[in-house]
Amino acid sequence: MPAVSAARRRTPAAGALALLLAAAPAQAEELRVCLVDDDLPRAHRAEGTGFDHDLFREAAERLGRDFVPVWRPKAPPYSEIDDTDLPLEALLERECDLAPSVPGQLALGRLAGAIDLSPPYYAAAFEIYMPAVESLDWADLREAVANRKVAVRLQSLAHFAAQAAGLDWTSQPSAAEVVGAVDDGRAAAALIFGPALASLGKDPVNAFEPPPGLRFNEHAAVRAGDALGDGVARVLDDLRRDGTLARLAARYGIFRIEPFPTVSSPEAIRALGIGGP
Repeated sequence: MPAVSAARRRTPAAGALALLLAAAPAQAEELRVCLVDDDLPRAHRAEGTGFDHDLFREAAERLGRDFVPVWRPKAPPYSEIDDTDLPLEALLERECDLAPSVPGQLALGRLAGAIDLSPPYYAAAFEIYMPAVESLDWADLREAVANRKVAVRLQSLAHFAAQAAGLDWTSQPSAAEVVGAVDDGRAAAALIFGPALASLGKDPVNAFEPPPGLRFNEHAAVRAGDALGDGVARVLDDLRRDGTLARLAARYGIFRIEPFPTVSSPEAIRALGIGGP
């Protein structure tokens, strides 16, 4: 009987391996989402939770991708709007595929042409924290505080707005201390960014319509031209329609779901003075 070559003896095993590889499920593509380490109600690394964390984990599943949070350091003190350090450079450097909670085109600055934004999926504004008050207009705030102080976070847009409106303000270094100034009687009210207020488990004045200079629509950012943007827009719309977005917003104290018809702009910020143009 003629000898069988080594190559021919390996053929059945090679064929079986090929069949196994063909039958193995393909590994899902990842959706890498940049999140800030300690940024409740949006995200929190230690607990693996938060509104954006849970929302985009669900979005990844519906896109058929594996959700991979890419954690970024917390912003340094006194950053604007309010604690979030937008990870847009990390997005462009391909450390992640998506960055949530981006408050519109103004936030993109010099990177505007390199980044696409989804339609807004929720809204955020500077709110009034004034326990026992249920309704208040911005134009009536000065009278409502009756010559007492309004607490604001140092170097925030609320700080600027209080100055422009001629309010007697007291600046505090953190959101917790802004709220604390009201709770211990050092201030009559606080003007504070809504998500920061939510993270402290506090409720804003319910019937308050923030003026355009104090309000923002929040978007998901992807690299310009990335086809992922279309899928994210579609899935976010699905999550809104089936109530998932509202359910998660309620869980984490996100106060506003419906986008504002108009948002902050340089002109709107200049008009923040009570009685101003």
